[in-house]
Amino acid sequence: MKELVAFLLPPALAFCGARICRALLGREFDYRFGAGLRWALGLAVGMLVFTQAALLGTLAGVNPATPLAWVALIWGLGEIMLQAPRALAWLPQLRFQTEHLWLLLLLPVLYWCWVFARLSTLEGTMELDANAFWVFKAKVLYLDQGRNLLFWMHQPGLAYAHWEYPLLVPCLYLLDYGAVGGVDEFVNKVWPFWMVVGLCVGILSLTKTWQRPHPLPVLAIVVLCFLPATLDYVRQEGGTIPMLFFASLTAMLLVKAITQADESRQHLVRRDSFGHMLLVKTIAQADEWYLAAAMLTAAGVMMSKFEGMIYTAFWFCVLLPICWKRGWLKKGILWRTALACAICLLPFVWYRLEKPIQHPEAHWWREGLATSAATLHRFPQVLFLNTGSRFFNGDFFRWQPGGQGHLDWVGQWAGFGSLVNEQLTLLPWLLLILVLLALWHKRSRLATASLSAVVLGVLVVLALTLSCLPYIQNDPAMLVHYSGPDEVGRYSYPFFTAWFLGVMIIWFDTRRMKAPNVEPASRRRSAK
Repeated sequence: MKELVAFLLPPALAFCGARICRALLGREFDYRFGAGLRWALGLAVGMLVFTQAALLGTLAGVNPATPLAWVALIWGLGEIMLQAPRALAWLPQLRFQTEHLWLLLLLPVLYWCWVFARLSTLEGTMELDANAFWVFKAKVLYLDQGRNLLFWMHQPGLAYAHWEYPLLVPCLYLLDYGAVGGVDEFVNKVWPFWMVVGLCVGILSLTKTWQRPHPLPVLAIVVLCFLPATLDYVRQEGGTIPMLFFASLTAMLLVKAITQADESRQHLVRRDSFGHMLLVKTIAQADEWYLAAAMLTAAGVMMSKFEGMIYTAFWFCVLLPICWKRGWLKKGILWRTALACAICLLPFVWYRLEKPIQHPEAHWWREGLATSAATLHRFPQVLFLNTGSRFFNGDFFRWQPGGQGHLDWVGQWAGFGSLVNEQLTLLPWLLLILVLLALWHKRSRLATASLSAVVLGVLVVLALTLSCLPYIQNDPAMLVHYSGPDEVGRYSYPFFTAWFLGVMIIWFDTRRMKAPNVEPASRRRSAK
């Protein structure tokens, strides 16, 4: 019974988060976003708000896990009861079309959901990092608060646990423990399962697949769910799936905001039609709501891992000139959302002001400056290995240390299989083709270039970070080892997938409005 309670906690939290979004964004939240996207955004905002509230309580010296978990469950049940009449009234309005047969491609995804839903409460902790970092900190947060928590987070012998990391993931497990009444490692996997489900329904809703059926959104979901990396990490604890969830939602929403703004600019050619001007206003308003929603998910990606902070920083740098040029900085909804995000980040700011013991690798930038020559020497090698290991099969893209700090290729070409990566299969190659086509055909070139610049910037910073580590500089064997799927692979997977989903949104965006065929008023007057 307690496993069922823990399993239902994430969807209940999603309904709570949807209410929070509705309070923040107003009635436009229901009008602008479909049901699936509202649920996905609710899950993102609910996780952010409740985990930071849990962190705030533990720092204040109380254990908020049980009250917060049961508030979420009861609140979520109440939201379901409120939304049920509206959903039942909407069902008779559904109209089946022949194109809806494309949805049959989701049958393997439904089987995927059934399998991993059952496994989410049947498997314990399976990963070393989870035991050492994420789950360990969740246990400490549940068992000790206040001064006792400060005692543990200042122990030098526990520096390996990365106490300096954001604590969204441990606080999610903390809520689980509160729901079941104690530490239980068999309920942690409900979160990655529901995050992937939320991402899938968000894709269907964002592309309005039911209103305008199209195979591309469905195929994108199938690819996402059956990537070997997804099949692996959805059964593991840690920050990989949260990074995938928040980073992908952020990328899709921001791409949507940019493309909607481009659409409104295209429709400003004809100005003398009242109906046309109303359409332009509707499209122009849509972009700011997508941007506001993306700010909420960006706060979540920041609280998942430090790579999320880098990801958000790159998006900020890319969007700042766009916002300035298009007047988005004058929108009150964006400033209100930014204030809400800043408030949600305050518990982590308090936590960092307590100066938790840091992992030895946390000082990578100081070591990189002290050994700048070795860092610059290793950086091209690290970037080359990290990139190639995402595109090619490990049997082909295999390297070993050579003389004078160089690397020797010892792989073997095995035909087409050499292009199939163990984690991402053919996704990087498909992504490369889509990006080139999007840029070549001038289809929202700004959105494609912005998303590509952000993801490439994150991958470059990741390579630079590894280049600064002493054991990478001194041991070429460690350089080769860290480029593999168990190390850099888990860091790159969320960003490659977010990149792919963002570019796919550009291609199968079914909400592109066409200018109404309204004759200009001046021509009507002349005809009379």
